Amino acid sequence: MALAIRIAGAGGMFLSHIVLARSLGVVGFGEYSLAIAWLQVLTVAGKLGLDNTSLRYVAEYVTRNEAGKLSGFIQASTRASFLASTTVASIVIALVILFRTTIGESLSGCLIVAALMIPLVSLRQIQEASLRGVGRLFESQISTVVWPVLLSLLATVAWQTSSSGISSLTAAILHLIAVVTVSIMVYQFQRQHAASGDPVSISDSCRQQWKNTAMAFLFAEGLIALKSRACVAMAGMLLDREAVGLYGAMEKFADVSVLASQSLGLIIAPQFASLYAAGRYAEMRRLMRQGQFLGLAFTLPVALGVAIFGEYLFLLLGPGYRAGWSVLMILLASACIAAFSGPAAYVLQMTGRERTMLVITAASAATNILLSLLLMPAYGIMGLGISQMATSLVWTVGVRSSLAWHPVWQDKSVITHAIQNEVAR
Repeated sequence: MALAIRIAGAGGMFLSHIVLARSLGVVGFGEYSLAIAWLQVLTVAGKLGLDNTSLRYVAEYVTRNEAGKLSGFIQASTRASFLASTTVASIVIALVILFRTTIGESLSGCLIVAALMIPLVSLRQIQEASLRGVGRLFESQISTVVWPVLLSLLATVAWQTSSSGISSLTAAILHLIAVVTVSIMVYQFQRQHAASGDPVSISDSCRQQWKNTAMAFLFAEGLIALKSRACVAMAGMLLDREAVGLYGAMEKFADVSVLASQSLGLIIAPQFASLYAAGRYAEMRRLMRQGQFLGLAFTLPVALGVAIFGEYLFLLLGPGYRAGWSVLMILLASACIAAFSGPAAYVLQMTGRERTMLVITAASAATNILLSLLLMPAYGIMGLGISQMATSLVWTVGVRSSLAWHPVWQDKSVITHAIQNEVAR
């Protein structure tokens, strides 16, 4: 059911991309994509790494039936994220107003609207992680269908009632309306299901453990944002708006092919934490193999389908986007490479290997930024696509190699020795 929801969400995302790309035009879509890219990057700071931390500790506390700690963690994470995300949003709005003349009126408006979404998206993603941790998969995933479909409907109505295409600011406002709607919905789900039990007095050592884990996830997620979203941001600084729109459109359509595999990892991540806490390592390995198979079973056919029927896609998008064909092919190849990593990154994150993930993610982010800066001046958005493919290769090799050396993936004597060392520490 959860995977079916995510596949439906991929379809909704695909539809919203078509409607927005066609109604905005290349330049307008570039401004919209740039604002959303910054939203995605800055949301990382607003979440403080507490979404992945929730996946780990909520699942652990549910497995151990520690309802008091569960409620205490949810309340503490919500409060911390609210303060951080509103601070980030306020700083962004102040900077945009200060440099409004340099940035431009249209893009400034989009960035201000995107900043308003930072607290909403940050809290919603933490709440969805909590819902996944307590096994409420439907409630944690349904927003992935609702908001892109709602955005598509709103954009279609605005487009059809306008004498010309809609503006990038209008698209950003419609995005905000969709985000507010799903945020209210997820908040209601979280209130009903996630916080079960009265908070207990949480020890300082427990809070410090939460903080340490969250900080590791925060750094890792920040690097992941640089790894995956730095291209659009750098294109916005070094290339023109038309190039940003072209690359942003191609990136969004390529992302549809990996949405199900990424979503599958998020769905089963709490199960890795629960199985690891219970010492059920054989089931962990089996779940990892199943997750990789299902991810590839979706990503490869979708990427192939987009490549084969790409001409029809460009007919839907309208004039101006056909020049992005080569970039789309490179990004689809990049998505297929990344799909071979399966949910390995979530296994490492949910089993205390945060530092390993930091190293892998830092290497991937450095690869992306360095190659983008080297290739973009000479090859434009093609250089960005090539750097993204190289980044996916570094990421896949890194997480798969690290997983192969994980004690849980070794023979029983190694597992026993690792557990004894853990206990001794």
